[in-house]
Amino acid sequence: MNEGIADVLLRTAFALKGDFSRGIRPSKKLFDDVEITAFFGAARGAVTISADFELEWAFRGLKLEEQKLMGVRSRRNVPIVLEILAEQSIPITWATVGHLFLESCERGQCGLAHPEMPRPPRNPHWRGDWYMHDPCTNVDEDPGWYAPDLIELIDSSEVRHEIGTHSFSHIDFSKQCSNELLVRRELEESSKVMEPFGLRPRSLVYPRNSMGHQYLELLGDLNITSVRHRDTAIRLSYPERSECGVYKLYESMNLRKGNGYKYLSKAKIFLDEAMNCEAAYHFWFHPSDPTELFENEFHDIVCCIAALRNRGEIWVATMSEIAAYCEARQKIKLDVCRNGKSIKIRVDSSYDAVRFGNTDVTLRVPLSHLPKRCLVRSGGEEKTIDGNAETGGACEGRTLLINVPASAEELEVVL
Repeated sequence: MNEGIADVLLRTAFALKGDFSRGIRPSKKLFDDVEITAFFGAARGAVTISADFELEWAFRGLKLEEQKLMGVRSRRNVPIVLEILAEQSIPITWATVGHLFLESCERGQCGLAHPEMPRPPRNPHWRGDWYMHDPCTNVDEDPGWYAPDLIELIDSSEVRHEIGTHSFSHIDFSKQCSNELLVRRELEESSKVMEPFGLRPRSLVYPRNSMGHQYLELLGDLNITSVRHRDTAIRLSYPERSECGVYKLYESMNLRKGNGYKYLSKAKIFLDEAMNCEAAYHFWFHPSDPTELFENEFHDIVCCIAALRNRGEIWVATMSEIAAYCEARQKIKLDVCRNGKSIKIRVDSSYDAVRFGNTDVTLRVPLSHLPKRCLVRSGGEEKTIDGNAETGGACEGRTLLINVPASAEELEVVL
């Protein structure tokens, strides 16, 4: 990326603040001379975008008029965001409060909303019942509390977005304000209300960015595969796998205006740093942000990301897609056998596709010349797949990139 003096100074300022402190880097996955690349398509870095989709649920501690404004803004902005993303074919993860999937709800006989749901052990945000603000009406009367129409709009987009979870009622995952029963029931209820839409949650964004990593084992049991992680020191890192197979995707930037500089310039700098250290850049926003932020900063950053994607420099994916690729890369071993006529690569995989979803991994295969064809075999079936000669970098013209399903049993490169 070409940088003027202003951008050089801006980069220096971010570096001095420690914003480019390195997280973990991907370990090499090399079998003989065949590599499973760090990211899909052998991209230098990855990009994921997540939205904290809440309407009024996140703002119950504000004055009523401010709370309602957040719902109105969200409803106005979601179609605008979807249009910007569709123009550039950029998929994102919509971390959605589970209650928004409901068309309506009613109070229980005891007079409480959702009496079957556990309440947080502590609530520092307001006095009274946790669900006291829930109007217990329907989407037509109170569109700030229900959003099946917006969820259908997202799900019907020509771009394949992920709809993840933001808990059922926007709980605080901190140790003081939660417990295992609360977290389990919140996520179980989220799964329940998503099921009629043909959806299941794999990605979680902790409400209020209150990290709930003490529940990672429980999250894994509930088939969550990725969480957005906020670190005080690290903004760019390769996705970090926990022992229970839940991946932490490090937050990099959220949507806002630059403080005395163009926010697009900051995004470009962070994207460049992500590519330099094989990291995932994670950009996030609230749909309730001011509309002009989406029309300007968000639009420009999405266009920048699309341009890098189109050049093959970065891989753009949802949170669950990134977790799936990293998990497949972790769980696959290759046995490479060469002869004069072909290269046979046996795939030994313990990848759990039911939990993580189907995915491909990218193999980098060194060759002296382009092959006649590539064949992938699985379950007694064989099909031809395409490989692409790698361009750019030290490997240009000497390696073939092949995207192979994690479920494959063998790849044969016929010379």
